[in-house]
This record gives sequence, structure tokens and C-alpha cells, in this order.
Amino acid sequence: MKIDHVRAFMAVVESGSFRAAAAQLHKTQPTISSSIRVLEDSYDVKLFDRESYRPILTQEGKALYKQARQLMGAVDEFQKLGSLLAKGTNPKLSLSLSAMCTRPPHLDRIREFCDETPDVELNISTEHHSGILERLILGEADLAIGPNLGLNDNFEYADIGELLMVTVAVPEYFHGMSQRTISQKEARERPHILVADSGTHSPFDPLNVLPGERRWLVKDYHVKKELLMAGLGWARMPQYIVDEDLHAGRLARLSIEGFNSTSLLSMYLIKLKDRTLSQTAKIFWKKMTDQG
Repeated sequence: MKIDHVRAFMAVVESGSFRAAAAQLHKTQPTISSSIRVLEDSYDVKLFDRESYRPILTQEGKALYKQARQLMGAVDEFQKLGSLLAKGTNPKLSLSLSAMCTRPPHLDRIREFCDETPDVELNISTEHHSGILERLILGEADLAIGPNLGLNDNFEYADIGELLMVTVAVPEYFHGMSQRTISQKEARERPHILVADSGTHSPFDPLNVLPGERRWLVKDYHVKKELLMAGLGWARMPQYIVDEDLHAGRLARLSIEGFNSTSLLSMYLIKLKDRTLSQTAKIFWKKMTDQG
């Protein structure tokens, strides 16, 4: 079996006929037919039911087609990497990172990955809500790191850590807030500072909000924290970002009636199921998900 035989097989499936596959691959139709026969003889299976007008995959053909897609994806990535190396271009890894997770889980493993792959160019974009997966779907990122927002059967994901979210404001932003639960009426009267969804195609509805509240939108958690420290509003924040200020008394935690004031979020390493990872991305995935 040769790679050309597999390409011919995939072309017949995807184009719908031997003639169309020949045109697509710039081969003669007998050459395509010969490639299919080689595969069938090699594995003693029948790939197509040829009795109908168009070739229809048999059950064996369907199983081999699924594997063929994965094989050719790996071959294409191998060829891309070979071309990059031939041109003297370093391999790249692009990550779409949740803005709430700017201190990613397992930094020690990321450091090991960088030490083991010193030639890799690492490109990290910080996104929020739908923007995290949007970059992955658009092919602008190899992998994503973020919470379970919008994940479905199109994605494969692995739990790699947890993030504690707490609701905070400057001390006495609400009178006596350290000794009581703040009513929703009181909270709605003060600005709730939120990081805006960075996605542009299908942004999510705001999460963890109160109906009828005053909302201020910012682009990142740095600006969000600065507004909090200035006493201009209240907000949910990753605890690691405000931990030092909480201990120093510059910020204080608060509880709001009927509001998710504190929550523990799982963080996931995410990839698309139908997209073959580059060798570099595979190494990163294994490093981050290794249980050892």
C-alpha cells in the first residue's frame, strides 16, 4: 500500500465517483480503479458496493475511511513540518487562553514543554467566553484552555485544573458587607464590572449577572481589577488575581442574595475532534494531560 492509494480511496469517497476522483487528483480513471483494487487486495475487503450508480461504501469501507482521514491528516502535518524545517522556519504552537486563566494550570509542565522544545514559537491569545473556542474553530489556535463554556461533541477536552471565583469590592462598598448578605436590590444599584465576550460570531449571553443591574464592560481582568480597587463597582474575580489584596484588606469578599458569589470552575485543555493536531500540539497535549 502507498499513500497515493489512500488518497485515491478518499477522493472517490469525497467526490462521489471514480471519474470525479480522477479529475480531482489529475489521474486517469483506470489508475484510480487500480489503486482501489490494491487496497482491497491488500486487506481482503470490499471497499465499495459498485452495483449502484455511484460507489457506496461498505461497512468495511466506512471503517477504513475513518482511519484514512486520520492517516492523511498526520501525513499532511508531517509534510508541513518538513517544509517548515527545510525553510529554516521554527514550528509553532498557538493557544487560545481564557482571560480568567492568565496563570494557566500546570505552569511547571509548560516550562518543561518549553525546555524540551526550545525551537517552538509559542503564540498565546487571551480570550473570553465564546472567543476562547472561536479561535479554535476558525483555525487560529491549535488548542484552547478554558472553562466548560460551549463545549459539545465537536470537542475533546481534558480536565487540567480548577479556578476559584470570588465576588469582591473595596471594604464597606456596601455598608456592613462583611457581616451580612447583600440584597439584589442593593447590588443592582451599583455597577457590576464584567469582562466583555471577545467572540464576534456567536457571543454568549452574559453569565452570573443580576436582572436589571448596572453593567460596566471592560476588555480584560487587569482593567476590571483597577476599577474595583478604585471603588467604582463590584465583580467576580479569579481568587489568585485578588488574593494578595484580600489578605492586605484592600479588597473584601461579599455575598449577594441569590447570586453565584463563589464558585469553583474546572479548567480544560480543548481540541477539535475532527482536526489532526500538529506534532508540536500533540506533545503539548500529552505533557499537560499526563497523569504521571
